Amino acid sequence: MEKLKNKRVLITGASSGIGKAAAILLGQQGVELFLLARREEKLLEVKRLIGDKTKVEILVADVNDKNISEKLASFTSEKVDILINNAGLALGRDKVDHSLWEDMEGMIQTNITANFRIAHTIVPWMLKAGGGDIINLCSIAGHHTYPGGAIYCATKHAVLAFTRALREETAGKNLRVMQISPGMVDTDFSTVRFKGNSELADSVYQGMEPLLAEDIAEMMLFMLSRPRHVVIDEIITMPSAQGSPTTVVRK
Repeated sequence: MEKLKNKRVLITGASSGIGKAAAILLGQQGVELFLLARREEKLLEVKRLIGDKTKVEILVADVNDKNISEKLASFTSEKVDILINNAGLALGRDKVDHSLWEDMEGMIQTNITANFRIAHTIVPWMLKAGGGDIINLCSIAGHHTYPGGAIYCATKHAVLAFTRALREETAGKNLRVMQISPGMVDTDFSTVRFKGNSELADSVYQGMEPLLAEDIAEMMLFMLSRPRHVVIDEIITMPSAQGSPTTVVRK
C-alpha cells in the first residue's frame, strides 16, 4: 500500500499474537518496522518471517523498564510515524478478595502505566514532525465488566478514557488517535492469564470459533490506510459466537 510505504512503525508486544500479526502484515506494505518485546528469540523469528521485504529493527526490552523512554529515543531516533501500543496482559480470573496483589500490580503497570508512558514519550515527537497515527489495543473489557476481571477491566477502561482524552487534546494536529477493542482472540493471551496452564487456556475457546490475531491486524491496516481526514475512532469487534464478555455460544 503506497501511502504507508516507508512509514516508521513502532509496535510494542511484537513477539507474538496481535503484535506479531501486525508486524508481518504491515511489513508487506513496505513500512520500516521497529519491534519491541521481551523475548529476543521470538522477535528474531518475527524478523525472519518478514524476511527482506522491509527494514526491521528489534529492541529487546520490557515496557515496564523505568528507562524505556530513553531506550525508545535511541532505538527510533525519535522518529515514529505510527505507534501500535499493543503490549498488555491479563493475569488470573480470581475475584478481588482472592486475587494476588502481584497479579493486580502487574496488570496496572503493563496495561496502564507502560501504555501511558510510551504515548507520553512519542506524542511530542509526532507533533514536532507534523503528525502521526496511534492505535491503542483496548478490549471489550474496556466497555463491559465481568466477575473475575475487576483489575483487567479497570485497566482497559483506563486505556479507553486515555485514548479519548488524547484524541481531544490533539484534534486538528494531524495526529490520529484510534483504538481497537476486541473480544475473544485466539493468541497466547489466555496461556499468560492462566500462567502456562494450557488446559485452562484451551478451554476458553472450546466449542466456538474465536477471532484470530490476523483479523485484528487487518483492521489496523484498514484504519491506517484511510485518508488523513478520516479517523476510525474505535473498532469494537467480537467473534460471531460472542455477545459480551460473559455471553459465548458453544457447540
